Amino acid sequence: MKKVKIGVVGVGVPSGEPGWKANLHYQTPSIAWSRYFPKIISVPEAELVSVCARTEESVKRVKSVYKVKQTFTDYDKMLEESDIDAVIIAAPNILHAIMTIKAIKADKHVLIEKPMTTNLEDAKKILEEAKKAKVKVFPLPWVYSNFYLKVKKIIERGEIGRIAVARSRYAHSGPGHAEWFYKIEEGGGVIFDLGIYPVSALTGLFGPVKEVQAFSSTVQKQRIVKDKLIDVEVEDNAVLNLNFDNDILASIETNYCTVSNIGNLYEFHGTEGSIFLENRDTELRIFSKKKVYEDLVGWITFKDFQRAATPWPLADPIVEYFIESIIKDWNTVPFIQHQLHVIEILEKSKISAKNGKTMQLETSFNSNDIFFELEKFMSKN
Repeated sequence: MKKVKIGVVGVGVPSGEPGWKANLHYQTPSIAWSRYFPKIISVPEAELVSVCARTEESVKRVKSVYKVKQTFTDYDKMLEESDIDAVIIAAPNILHAIMTIKAIKADKHVLIEKPMTTNLEDAKKILEEAKKAKVKVFPLPWVYSNFYLKVKKIIERGEIGRIAVARSRYAHSGPGHAEWFYKIEEGGGVIFDLGIYPVSALTGLFGPVKEVQAFSSTVQKQRIVKDKLIDVEVEDNAVLNLNFDNDILASIETNYCTVSNIGNLYEFHGTEGSIFLENRDTELRIFSKKKVYEDLVGWITFKDFQRAATPWPLADPIVEYFIESIIKDWNTVPFIQHQLHVIEILEKSKISAKNGKTMQLETSFNSNDIFFELEKFMSKN
């Protein structure tokens, strides 16, 4: 079988410098080094052909570790001169839209790191171009862990009754490896960086949101990034309140002010019980008044030791799904429509936080279309 030839744009560093005072990403490689390079070479149907970064030093570093045929410091040249079939965009947020549209027009399949764009207008442009194109466009984040799919089935079976309230929290102490996370013009801020995960997960479970109200603040006005003291221009602390079309209410807390570095936590409360998903998707607890598992009533706990023992970027089958969607000609448009709705929620959350008003949502999507496509992949993995 012919391999899908992939180019990665946006390289970052393999790990933080030992002297950095900002410790969150002290030993954490960039997303390209931690997820994409090792994953691409491990997938038999994929081939890492080219990389593109801002500096020669960055691309040379990749070439010293991986067998990359071509390196570029100019994205347009990579699209024009490289024989790649697909592009993985891991560049800063503000570049995602323009790089994606250029790749689509160059007839390249595209995997877009989150967020798909930093505003609704650009998200609409990507959807429009993707519908016209013959290539696959797949935007992140990927939230479809084993526990996420288990939660969906538990809810659909009515094991905790009619869902009334959902709550999520995603927080850490803030990026210490790149200034752009804290700059307005670079598309920074915690709402688009971390808030996108629970917004994507909750809308995937419960469908479209009809209105959002948000509050945000900048707790730390200055931060140390790579030993440099910088001014913070964006929010580092936010609460998003969502009202879904089916009248489920949700509250999302997200910030760069949590030194414990606790990952994503979810709570779902229904008329017959509750679900708690915690510890970076390694533990799921359900409380139900019904006899749902081997005649058990009360607390039931599931643990995913395989996922717990695997570094989280490698545990997610993102690259595998992307490659298979290309080979099997699956429909990725539902994922774009979903993320377009997510981007509107995030954008209007920022507006709401500024003007103090509840914002109405204009976009929508069909979550059943997403899971119809996912089922093809999950049934084989």
